[in-house]
Amino acid sequence: MKRRAVLRPFRLWCFRSRRAEFYRDLAEMFQRNESLMAFLEGEIANAVRTRQAPRETALRAMLERYRAGHAAGRVGGLLEGLVPGRDGLMVTGVARPDDKSRALRALADAVDSQQAMRAVVLGHAAFPLAMVPLCYVLIEVLSEVILSIDRSTPVYVRAELWTGANGWARDLAVVLTGFGLPSVVLFVAALVGMVASLPRWRGRARLAVEGWPVYGLYRDFQGGLLFTSLAMLLSNGATLRAALEDLAQGSSTWLRWHLTRVLRALDDNPNRAIEAFGRGLLSPAMLARASTLHRTAPSFADVLIELGTRESGRVLQAVRRAALAANVAVVGVLVAVCAFLGLSTLTVPGRFSALMEPATLMSLKQAHEARTAGIRGAIDPSSQPQPPGDLP
Repeated sequence: MKRRAVLRPFRLWCFRSRRAEFYRDLAEMFQRNESLMAFLEGEIANAVRTRQAPRETALRAMLERYRAGHAAGRVGGLLEGLVPGRDGLMVTGVARPDDKSRALRALADAVDSQQAMRAVVLGHAAFPLAMVPLCYVLIEVLSEVILSIDRSTPVYVRAELWTGANGWARDLAVVLTGFGLPSVVLFVAALVGMVASLPRWRGRARLAVEGWPVYGLYRDFQGGLLFTSLAMLLSNGATLRAALEDLAQGSSTWLRWHLTRVLRALDDNPNRAIEAFGRGLLSPAMLARASTLHRTAPSFADVLIELGTRESGRVLQAVRRAALAANVAVVGVLVAVCAFLGLSTLTVPGRFSALMEPATLMSLKQAHEARTAGIRGAIDPSSQPQPPGDLP
């Protein structure tokens, strides 16, 4: 019993990742007019037989609630706490339509679309997490290579060696070696602060940066999730206003702010939904697509259903493009520094070898000694050699 209690959170997490399959099984139950009790007991037996512990754990919790009369056997009450909170409103919407089988399949499709978008975002987020420490180590190694060449270079050769791009590379290596770790810490702190501000920051200044890479990714991602949720609710009989108000209640500060602005604009002009959704919530590409669909759609609700169902591939592609742009913005500078230093480690040794040729080295040494003597003479004229005077 103790082992089962310890593993229960992990098993429920696994069940949530495959909950779309359960929604479709539940849809078949309604289609076959099977009783909920028989369905739960039969599926528990199947889960035990096939050793699907996560599914068994969730089904047993539902069966216990059903037997206890929890929420009168409503689907939303049985699933409360067993599925993510973001599914709550959509699950509640299943109780409204007469055709619960169709509603549950729409819910499963919405969950699949949202999981696909999350997979894209998480997959692209892993790239910067891996590249930042790798770039830091690589920059440290390349900087040390350049500075080691500088330390082994005679003083009278350095002026010729560190010219042009080679000189920029040496200066950059000096700065990065001295302030590399503080710079990385500052960069990571700024990135963490940016990520923390995504669901919280709102206002006129936020609208000005909605098109920036990281903020644009968050906008497109949240817009995609919004489309799928709205499509599910609207296709099951909810009005546009009711769906927006319901979604606003359980949303982040940022999304609630945007949905409130949309609702306020619809209050002012109910027939101009495109303008209401175009106040920063949608990217220019998705807003243009919505405008195209709106020309022939019976209502804007049908446009949102289209974007959340048949147009989900286009929405996913927009999220993928935004994720790629965010990757380039986050690691682009570090990769550019690595590339520049790496190229310099190829050009500097060649230049160093050419300058260390005996003839070139001798001429550079003589020129350096002449400059040094001239500078010393300018500072102390008595140190310069005097021409022989007239003999008495």
